[in-house]
Amino acid sequence: MSNINPRPLRYFIQLILLLVAMAAIIVYYLYAGDETAQSAAHEGGPIDLSSALGYFLCAALMLWKGGNHVREHHWPLIVGVTLLGLRELDMDKRYSTFGLFKSQTFRSPDVSWLEKGVSVLIVLAVAWLLVLTTKRYIKPLLLGALRFEAVAIIAGVSCGMLFIARLLDGIARKLAVWNISFSEHQEILTTIAEEVLELGAPLGFILAFFAYYRIYHPRGRTQP
Repeated sequence: MSNINPRPLRYFIQLILLLVAMAAIIVYYLYAGDETAQSAAHEGGPIDLSSALGYFLCAALMLWKGGNHVREHHWPLIVGVTLLGLRELDMDKRYSTFGLFKSQTFRSPDVSWLEKGVSVLIVLAVAWLLVLTTKRYIKPLLLGALRFEAVAIIAGVSCGMLFIARLLDGIARKLAVWNISFSEHQEILTTIAEEVLELGAPLGFILAFFAYYRIYHPRGRTQP
């Protein structure tokens, strides 16, 4: 498949347009006022729901359009993006006393042993999936990025948006330990930036999938 160009310009242009759109949304809320921004960025708000929909759409595209090859060989990614969508809907907190990934779940006497046991199993399963995904994809991703291949660059940027969003999550609380304080306005702005980046991540993954499909599966062919 050496005749296939792994660096088609159109996908880089689409990635740039996606990043510009994310930046435009953040700028819009910068000037829309704190009340409007807070309304959009609250848990379960329109940005959260859009992010979850994006992850579920990505998983559905991989299942449907990806064909048997994607379903059989890249199922960890399908499961992973589905779990990210569920997390956007706060499923990790909705049916747990304190939250599946909170240490208090395992320390508190208010949590039943059954809930603790189920939580341990889920945490171990997610950890195993994370290790499997990292081992399977990190090396190809880095090598592809060094070769400036579209799929690797888009996937890497999407993971970067997700990573930065995680850093911004509750940053005021985290920095308070170092006596760094945020005004209410600054907290709202960092929350907006976090939520918009979380929205950009699944959209980036969708773009990466289409790039993968078009580059490595032209006219229905499958990458070995």
